Amino acid sequence: MTILEWLKASTRYNFEDIIFQKIALDRGLVETDSATTLSVRDKELLMADMMFIALITSPSSTASQTALHNSFQRTIGTEQNTDEKRKSDIGIMKSIYKKYNDEKYYLIDGGTKKITFPIIEDLI
Repeated sequence: MTILEWLKASTRYNFEDIIFQKIALDRGLVETDSATTLSVRDKELLMADMMFIALITSPSSTASQTALHNSFQRTIGTEQNTDEKRKSDIGIMKSIYKKYNDEKYYLIDGGTKKITFPIIEDLI
């Protein structure tokens, strides 16, 4: 089993291959390498990275889509992360990043550095 196959089998999210490849590449891994070379640290950080993509950089809900051609119909259903589930998953992700002192920990609200937005004033 390759790292790419391991990533696909380790999540319920239906990411495109390019997303899995980016996750592996960002960790300095080649997606065609064998997954047996992954350490526990690698596996946990890869799992946290998939959660980061799904929870932080992706929308919390997706719309359904139906394609119809003659008698063939294909429907891709909706998916929504509830606030409670989202908080739980973010907590797991943050704990993994904190455990390994990973830089992504500081991108979310658990580190000492936080992302802040400038105050916007209406001048009219």
